[in-house]
Amino acid sequence: MTEIKNRASFGIADLDNALDGGIPRGSLILLEEDTGARSGILQTKFVAEGLLNNEYCYLFNMEHPPQAIINSLSTFGLEPEEHITNGQLIVIDGFTDAFGWGEFVSKWKYVCHDLSNINEVRDAVKQATAEVEPYNNLRGIVDSLTTLLLSSDSERAILHYIHHQMATQKNNGTTSLFTIHMGAHRPELVKALEHIVDGVIWVSKVDMEDNPRDVLQIRKLRDSHYSPRMYYFNVDDHDATLEEMHPGRK
Repeated sequence: MTEIKNRASFGIADLDNALDGGIPRGSLILLEEDTGARSGILQTKFVAEGLLNNEYCYLFNMEHPPQAIINSLSTFGLEPEEHITNGQLIVIDGFTDAFGWGEFVSKWKYVCHDLSNINEVRDAVKQATAEVEPYNNLRGIVDSLTTLLLSSDSERAILHYIHHQMATQKNNGTTSLFTIHMGAHRPELVKALEHIVDGVIWVSKVDMEDNPRDVLQIRKLRDSHYSPRMYYFNVDDHDATLEEMHPGRK
């Protein structure tokens, strides 16, 4: 593996600049998504950039079949199946048999069979990434925290899990994005999560003069001189750009 930089970039130039070069290693970032906003490219680019930089990456999919995001990686000139075979891309399937009904059998090596059991969720990630070395050369996507919250009988258990993940990542240098869907949870719970995590990236769909636009804002990023401005988030199939909403304003 190549030399590990102290920040995990997205490979989206405008966003990396706004993030002061990327996400500090060891950080847990909350990616707040609005329905209809094209925020999925942030997950795909985050993983693709890691693979292109010879880092390990794990994908913990709970909302969609893992193959969907894996297929999207080919857009960036990657051969995802090769990265899976050589162990650089690690897939954790939390979708196929999410609650242990056993009706469908996952083809993936690492599977979480009960999302309502937060200990099983933790163990699935721990087992899947156990052989990664060095551990600070690892980045991950957990999609989504909303699914975990809706699956659990205890919000407190999920908050404890996030605390545990924060401690684990600080010790190991792992960097991860946890997605969450705005509007699906009590504002007080979202505020509590925002307080715990290292950073918050917010992506929403906003009506601008009857023209819906995706908007992105970095709302928090510890240990960084980030830009807190709101930007139009322009997305195509291969890349994304940020456009200042009010150029010239200070």
